Amino acid sequence: MLINEKSKSLIALFVSALFFGSTFLIVKNLLITFSPTFIVFLRYIIAGIIFGLIGGIPKKIAWKPGILMGIFLWLGYVTQTQGLVTTSTINSGVVTGFYIVLTPFLSKFFNKTNLLRKNYIYSFLGFTGIVLISINDLSQVFGNLFTLICAAGYAMHIVLVERYVKNQNISQLMFVQSLTGGVLCLPLISFSEIQFLPDYFLPIIFLGLVVNVGAFYLQLYGQKIIKASTSALILSLEAIFALLIGIIVANEYLNLINWFGVILVLMSIYLVIKE
Repeated sequence: MLINEKSKSLIALFVSALFFGSTFLIVKNLLITFSPTFIVFLRYIIAGIIFGLIGGIPKKIAWKPGILMGIFLWLGYVTQTQGLVTTSTINSGVVTGFYIVLTPFLSKFFNKTNLLRKNYIYSFLGFTGIVLISINDLSQVFGNLFTLICAAGYAMHIVLVERYVKNQNISQLMFVQSLTGGVLCLPLISFSEIQFLPDYFLPIIFLGLVVNVGAFYLQLYGQKIIKASTSALILSLEAIFALLIGIIVANEYLNLINWFGVILVLMSIYLVIKE
């Protein structure tokens, strides 16, 4: 039985969420050696080379949306990676998932989509959950605040993809996005960190190829058909994947109040999905 285009798009978004959710622990480990901005820079460079080879020289139509998408994705990447310096992979994954609640608001404002009144309640639930997650350790508060900014950046990125991705060459759009992010990183990095690259070749290649190329390509492919609010719902599964990986692989833990916060965030996501 042939899979229709809508089903393919939904599957693409689901796999994309899985890839995104797998990155938190890898990035957390890399932060022992590398600065947050240098990690982001490497991911962009790898993705930029691959998409440049695939898509060729971008057409004029790809530059404006690609640059805008690149700015907000860069903001999301840098703040998320910086947040992981002082917060756990579980917290980072769950707080990042708050973009699911922010996306409908931004989509309504920029793309003139409909927004239900209940979304305001769901947003409050999600924010309350983030506060409860953050009180596990006061040293993680700033990390969670950075990650909250990340969620806003990712939400805006999804809204921009919804607005611009139709009738675009995905590879060319992704090349401009990656180039923009790489350029924004340049003033903030130290190239002396290059000496450590041989020891971390595989995890860096994984982040660049599987996530920055594979996951984002699948996201843009899926969003050619699936609207931003629905796409955000599916992509929010990365929070679940990150949570499970943090518990199973990294032996991280949450106390009772933190779990209640997680439940509130996931409840806000679930309620949005129902709507």
